Amino acid sequence: MQDEFLTRTAITVASTVVVEPIKHIMNTWLKPKLEEIKKKKEIDEKLEKYTFEIFLEYLNRTYSDQNNINIIALGLQQVTLESTYIPLTINSVERKEKITLDSYNETFAAKYKKIVIEDTAGMGKSTLMKKLFISAIQQNVGIPIFIELRHLTKENDILDTILENINPLQGTHDKEFILEVINRGDFIFFFDGYDEIPFQHKEHVTRHIKRFISKASNNIFFLTSRLDDSLSSFGEFQKFEIEDLSREEAFSLIKKYDNITQLNLAPSIIKQIKENINGERFSELNSFLGNPLLVSFLYLTFKHKRDIPSLKIDFYRKVYDALFELHDLSKESFKREKYSGLSSVNLQKILMKLGFLCLRENNNDYDKNKILKLISQAKNSPYFNDIQEDLILKDLLETVPLFTTIGLGFKWSHKSFMEYFAAYFIDNQENREKILNDINNSANHTIYLNMLDFYYDIDRQLFDKVFVYPIIKQFIAFITASGIDPYVEKEKLMYLEMFFNKLFIIDYDESSLKALKTNKKDMKWKEKERVLIEHYFKHDPSIKTYNLVRSIEGTRRNAYQFTKNNKTDNIIGLLKRKRSSLVKSLYRAEPFTLKENSTTNIYTWEDLDLKKLSNEEINDKVLTVTNTFGLTRGESLSRLRGMHLIDYFEAIKYKKLIEEEMSIKEDDLFTNL
Repeated sequence: MQDEFLTRTAITVASTVVVEPIKHIMNTWLKPKLEEIKKKKEIDEKLEKYTFEIFLEYLNRTYSDQNNINIIALGLQQVTLESTYIPLTINSVERKEKITLDSYNETFAAKYKKIVIEDTAGMGKSTLMKKLFISAIQQNVGIPIFIELRHLTKENDILDTILENINPLQGTHDKEFILEVINRGDFIFFFDGYDEIPFQHKEHVTRHIKRFISKASNNIFFLTSRLDDSLSSFGEFQKFEIEDLSREEAFSLIKKYDNITQLNLAPSIIKQIKENINGERFSELNSFLGNPLLVSFLYLTFKHKRDIPSLKIDFYRKVYDALFELHDLSKESFKREKYSGLSSVNLQKILMKLGFLCLRENNNDYDKNKILKLISQAKNSPYFNDIQEDLILKDLLETVPLFTTIGLGFKWSHKSFMEYFAAYFIDNQENREKILNDINNSANHTIYLNMLDFYYDIDRQLFDKVFVYPIIKQFIAFITASGIDPYVEKEKLMYLEMFFNKLFIIDYDESSLKALKTNKKDMKWKEKERVLIEHYFKHDPSIKTYNLVRSIEGTRRNAYQFTKNNKTDNIIGLLKRKRSSLVKSLYRAEPFTLKENSTTNIYTWEDLDLKKLSNEEINDKVLTVTNTFGLTRGESLSRLRGMHLIDYFEAIKYKKLIEEEMSIKEDDLFTNL
């Protein structure tokens, strides 16, 4: 009898087969809720049947959608998630906790309830959300709901979007009832791609999401994003990062692709990777192996040219070439003709402008009219007047698959392609220096960071002039103003390098901890920042000009890290990813101990009176801050903000290098032609 209601309502479900795990979810989690509501108040059978029906249809449809994945390296061939998934490990630096997610972990989810997974492009955030969604259904642990946040606007709040996903034809009278069902708990919300919300809607959408989470607080929430300053408003979420794949995990992923293509390329690829690493011929190869997306590109470029490129920018260029000349090696090099008739160079010209137009909007979700309009803007040249926009779109979906369809909409197959082409578009502009300066001064600076990662490889000289030179000048001026001799007073130099652009608080004072404890519970990040600034203002008024970036709270001490300028931190982090000699990392001693006292200690780069401190006191402060906030061996160097320092002696050399480059004038090369 338990399945009787399910059987009756399933008749109208669009999908022909309801998968068995979904039947269990409906009977275990949703059916009892509806019966409980029915007992407490009058609801007619029609509304009960309708609610059951739309959730059944949603889960069946979404289970099918999320159980498949498009792989760029396979020409956007759709394969099952399980055939390519490598269990990803996430870690929390603050909680010193690490967990490998080969399936939905009920204990982990219940422990934190609100989890944000923040990481760089291509680390597998969306794939991980798909895996957890599918696994949650298979394990029957709750009612999962998957939402791509890029669809949200200021007019369309989170609840409207959830209802549209569950049932596109819902009426307004159903909204409150379904919200009541959700508020009773047992739902697991997967909110994917916070960074992809168009920035003109970001403030409104963030407010809508937070309001929904507050109302539906009995449920579990996962949120994914690239680095985004607006994430600080989700202070109640515990932040995790995805660990780089190990070399063996990367090789395992390559073998999975081979199992699908049946091309037996894995042994040759792995052999060449090992030879390149051992011969130190590929400066970025180790970092490539840590990123699942880049591993898939390694497979694609080797499949195309039997070679592995040496730089990220070359890597993406060869991926584009491989996609343009896409052929199936198992079908005697069958080559697809281009619907638009565009050459590789001309299509790339259009893609460069298209990438910039999309990046400027921070949007990766388009209906057909919008994407055709953007393509029309991108091909705005009399040389392309005869090329139809819909044929270009057809090429980008089929013959050069840089775009993919999602329902009735369109998106870049991966946002990093948008940023790659946008970087080249900027480089092709006569006023590119002004454009980069505008980006540097933009309030939306973070949305351009991955594009700047590409631009660094395209024109490092101009990148350094616009982004690095001002930071170096400020840093060197700071060291010079201290009055130390950097070549002699090495302890003091380390002290100054550590505190540039930063403020640290390490607090053991019981009355202070007690005062803060009353404000801590479920506090939002910006509210926590406000409370901390208000509390510590009497110790150091300059704190009001800083931004909170890290919080470590315990029973015997609290520790907080602030930064003066987030943009400076972001550029230093980018340089670290590029293995720049300008940047070094701060590591804890192993093993280490911390001296405890009963005071409030505030260290800020704006108030470092070295004359009052002995070398012993300076060393003690350096050790205390290092062992509180520094990296542990094995932690990712590329993503943890604030733990990377500018090396003074390298900065002196780097400044001279940039200034020499800026002094070179090549106008004479173009006379007497």
